[in-house]
Amino acid sequence: MSRMTNVANNLPEVGLNPSFTGFQCVICGQEQARNFADNVCPTCGVDGILDVVYDYDRMRSECSGAGAFASAGAGGLWRFANMMPVQPTAAHTAWTLGDTPLHEAPRLADHLGQKQLLIKDDTCLPSASLKDRAAAVAIAHARLLGVDHLACASTGNAAASLAVLTARAGLRSTIFVPAKAPAAKLAQLLLHGATVVPVDGTYDQAFDLSLAEISSHQWYSRNCAHNPLLVEGKKTVALEMGFALTRGFRGHASIWPDVVLVPVGDGCIISAVAKGFAEMHQLGLTPAVPRVVGVQAAGASPLAQAWAGLDAGHEKLSGKEIQATIAPTACQTIADSISVGIPRNRIKAWRRVAATGGGFVAVSDETIIEAIGLLAARSGVFAEPSGAAGLAGLLAARDAGWVRAGDTVATLVTGHGLKDPSAGLSGVDLPTAVPPLPTS
Repeated sequence: MSRMTNVANNLPEVGLNPSFTGFQCVICGQEQARNFADNVCPTCGVDGILDVVYDYDRMRSECSGAGAFASAGAGGLWRFANMMPVQPTAAHTAWTLGDTPLHEAPRLADHLGQKQLLIKDDTCLPSASLKDRAAAVAIAHARLLGVDHLACASTGNAAASLAVLTARAGLRSTIFVPAKAPAAKLAQLLLHGATVVPVDGTYDQAFDLSLAEISSHQWYSRNCAHNPLLVEGKKTVALEMGFALTRGFRGHASIWPDVVLVPVGDGCIISAVAKGFAEMHQLGLTPAVPRVVGVQAAGASPLAQAWAGLDAGHEKLSGKEIQATIAPTACQTIADSISVGIPRNRIKAWRRVAATGGGFVAVSDETIIEAIGLLAARSGVFAEPSGAAGLAGLLAARDAGWVRAGDTVATLVTGHGLKDPSAGLSGVDLPTAVPPLPTS
């Protein structure tokens, strides 16, 4: 791999969490030690996505006591370093982020006929996307390994997060994007100094090309659907919600979500959210595991289609059976950040969602555009199409029986509306200009 430059060597040191013990393949179950040098199972190949494994007895001990979540000088998402695989020794702008707002939205809840609605607003992160959480872990892990060049494929947000944070770290980044990615997102990449490789094809084709180039050049893979450590960064969005609602894991939560709605493309965010809530409950930090419901755009909904095709037994499928159940689809949606025809984290996402009693639904682009307007007008949060997809799925989740009117519902807003303002503008009528005051 590329070795550290002198600039990057100025980053604080990073260590491994003693509770992090290794990896397990989601298909065959084969385990690997925590120093395993590859990102996928050697037996199952590129589809053999790995899951991070912890010693939960040790983690429970590390997470007990008043100082367990005192940030240890690193701040932000590293408050939860005892539940993460890597642990920076100090704060740095390249990886210190998080603590985004968790809003109650009573006006929006009333409008939708819902008892309570919570909005986790990750548009406040440095690149205005939840995916900064994964990039922060990637930067930290690259520092640990001594690698100075990171790369990924992205429809826009993962790329932007990598470009912004590598600029802060003094590291290099190469990003493979579908040529049709929104101009606002491409501007973020180029202005932050990333090397951008537009691919004349789909996200899935850009992903395959990125894996080949990463292997060839020995770059660090920031592909969250490929690198299991990065999902652990995304789970901090759930950990922050649990921490806030239990007043710092100190006891009873006066509000607790029955259901959490999550936009879904590759399946990384939703598998991370479900894992985060499950781990908090397993460690005795929170009262329950909410039902986690994944929302896909109807024009890019392989998980939702496969889920709807089964009458029951979703939680009983093996990894290979899940893989066989989910057919690739051709994508056509305005929600570019979740426009994925082959969800790379499909097995992990399916399995973790099923364990919560949730499921997957699909919504039309028209419903997503409507949700953008509702979020802005009734909660003051401006979301891009993929960021609004969670809220757009609320009524569909009700129809499926996963949400009741009396439930407390939380939804993630994963990306800011200014990343793709054309979508928001399509849902409004611009006013006609009026003449100015006459000159004297």
